[in-house]
Amino acid sequence: MVSPKVRTIVSLESNIVCGIHSAKSFLSTQPEKVRRILIAENYHGAKLHEIVTLAKQHHIQTKSVPRSYLDRLAAKVAHQGVVLEVQAFRAHSETDLEDKLEHWKCPLILALDSIQDPRNLGACLRSAEGAGVDAVIVGKNRSAPLTGVVHKTSAGALDSIFLVEVSNLVRCLSNLKESGCWIVGASDRSDTHYTAVNYRDPTVLVVGGEAKGLRRLTEEICDQIVSIPMYGIVPSLNVAVASGIILFEAKRQRLVC
Repeated sequence: MVSPKVRTIVSLESNIVCGIHSAKSFLSTQPEKVRRILIAENYHGAKLHEIVTLAKQHHIQTKSVPRSYLDRLAAKVAHQGVVLEVQAFRAHSETDLEDKLEHWKCPLILALDSIQDPRNLGACLRSAEGAGVDAVIVGKNRSAPLTGVVHKTSAGALDSIFLVEVSNLVRCLSNLKESGCWIVGASDRSDTHYTAVNYRDPTVLVVGGEAKGLRRLTEEICDQIVSIPMYGIVPSLNVAVASGIILFEAKRQRLVC
């Protein structure tokens, strides 16, 4: 039975980080945001030793708890015997983005329009970080919340990427266009091949939600719409896969120019 002293001190929905890799990444990059580390009873191993060592270095409390407690705390997320209780994930503001734009020479930005699935959001962040994007923009009310599921699926990308949360994505894209960015939307309704576009200039790639893709107003603000051709029987790719393909094409063009 779980001791009454074992209580989560943060929201179960948004303020836990689960799993060995995610925990190590978070401890390495943002130790000041870790409140406590919960470890399954009788769990040992070299990987756990690394986490405990990091905890000692940063004077972070560790507590041994029944694995069943971690199962309930993590819900359906694989915790591997380790859960961090952390401060709330916080995104940057549109003002922060405007300040950054003054210093970026040729930004590559990913904008996510209504990505509701936290695993898709995390996977998009992972692709974006891997492609070296300067920022990722999400809508405040049209995106999955920044939960531990997002963090785990992002493979730690959430810790390091410049993530911006805006109240009005279309307005933000309009402002980016006025600042000199080329807005490229991805949609299977387009006949323009994604490799036919020049990504060497300041570019914002916009991808839409899982069910309906880009919203009408979002699509209308784009300078160009591109698609990834499909050669099998499935009609389209997962949003994270599609965004990764186009972002790495943009990166390829920038490396060879």
